[in-house]
Amino acid sequence: MKKALLILVALLLACSLAFAGGQGDTKGKKKASDLVVPVVYLDVSINFAQPLKAGAEQAGKDTGMKVIFDGPVNWNLDQQVSIIENYITKKVDGLVLAPLSSEVIDPIIKKALDAGIPVVTFNTDSPSSKRIAYFGQDVYAVAKEQAKMIAELMKGKGTVLITSCDAAAPWSQERERGNRDGFKAFPGIKVIPNICNAKGDEQVTYAAIENAIAANPNITAIASLDAVTTPAVGRYILRNGLAGKIIQIGHDLMPETLDNIKAGATTATLSQNPFAQGYEPVKAIFEFLINGKELKSLDTGAVKVDKSNVEEYIKRLEAGDKTVG
Repeated sequence: MKKALLILVALLLACSLAFAGGQGDTKGKKKASDLVVPVVYLDVSINFAQPLKAGAEQAGKDTGMKVIFDGPVNWNLDQQVSIIENYITKKVDGLVLAPLSSEVIDPIIKKALDAGIPVVTFNTDSPSSKRIAYFGQDVYAVAKEQAKMIAELMKGKGTVLITSCDAAAPWSQERERGNRDGFKAFPGIKVIPNICNAKGDEQVTYAAIENAIAANPNITAIASLDAVTTPAVGRYILRNGLAGKIIQIGHDLMPETLDNIKAGATTATLSQNPFAQGYEPVKAIFEFLINGKELKSLDTGAVKVDKSNVEEYIKRLEAGDKTVG
């Protein structure tokens, strides 16, 4: 009886190990062409989405996976939730996400992970989530450096307005925190307490900036936190003959921003390498699924563009270089 019981236990243990081994090898045995990896951004309608999309799609071509670049329009959180939930239901092989809200998206990330779907974030992080890795800029550190650059140009005195296209978003809150912490080192600089939250379409964004500047006529500098308000602020400066009178440093390499730098309206902008932010997480998901390589975060850094090098980036854009953004 004891011998029979021992044999039964051994058989059950062998079956259990065989099942576990099969489960562990399942993804490794899949072909790249069988894998579906959606890349879900904050707002696919804005210009900044294009270099991210180009990077993600290039990684899809290079790896052979089916990569879907998706996301809401006009920063619509409900749309983003619905899109991600749909992909979880479809049991996709991996998810690359830029969360519009940590509070809302974090539980959905956990849901995906619980369903066996690896999740990484890109461009916009949510450190409070269970995501495996983040591919993007250290937005706090770069924003702090942005503040230092502005303060030095102001010679440590004056009034600063901060602008954002979505002040409640995790990336915006981190950049705003970096800005405000950076300016603390310059007691002669006053930072306007309320951020200019210019969320909406192009007209709404411009009107919000116009109203914020009109309400604070003593502004000597503007720190723009994103690819939407950076060109819009530059446009305002040009239209109102304020080039050389208001210092503006923003983010990202939109065509209008580069033109504004050339025209003397925008002082400088900081690129975060969006092509790499789209490319690298997709490639990393591929390596994880096919080769079992560990998913690790990647800092895509920052590049300063001002009058000294703007022509180079304008030429690259005109030549169709999809890595500029």
